[in-house]
Amino acid sequence: MQRKLDIQRKDFYQSRSSGNKKVSESSRPEERWVIARNSLLTAFGLTSTYYVLYFMYPVPVPPLSTPADRMVFTLRLQSLSCITLICGILYVALTRLHTTAIDPIEGHGEHHVVLGVRYLTNTMEQLFVSMVGQLVLSTYLTEAQMKVIPILVLFFAFGRVAFFFGYRRSYLQRSVGFVSTFIPSIIMWLVIIGHILSDLMP
Repeated sequence: MQRKLDIQRKDFYQSRSSGNKKVSESSRPEERWVIARNSLLTAFGLTSTYYVLYFMYPVPVPPLSTPADRMVFTLRLQSLSCITLICGILYVALTRLHTTAIDPIEGHGEHHVVLGVRYLTNTMEQLFVSMVGQLVLSTYLTEAQMKVIPILVLFFAFGRVAFFFGYRRSYLQRSVGFVSTFIPSIIMWLVIIGHILSDLMP
């Protein structure tokens, strides 16, 4: 089914670029269905994994008695998330080195690095949202709740790897990695907003 969708997509955009004004600019139902299915399955898998790791697995966390200790611990763990960004930079650099994309000024070989550049852009966006959120969240968590942070970092790293390899396989398969990083960030920020509103209430 995936190969069939990729072929249909190629024909779809070729016909659109050929000047056929009747071709819709919207994505196709089959594409939306695959992305929605992958997203729902990923969300279910993340929820199950979070439950097991948080409630059943003893995630090791050092003594963190003060908010400053918790922020430092959180900041240090972001090093693992940054590795996914460093790997993306290396991928683009090595791809340029061994292809015609070595000359970015002329731009003749930029198609070789399209995937890597898009991975880098998405990873930088996701990393910023996740990192800032984790630092803010750590100021609200108790020492016992701080095992949430390593779990979030694990989800982020998994999501970036899944995003990259899913994207290489098919444009429809990137949703697994995207959801694995974006959904935890959304939930995290909703929790933060809840704490902020609670602080503002008399």
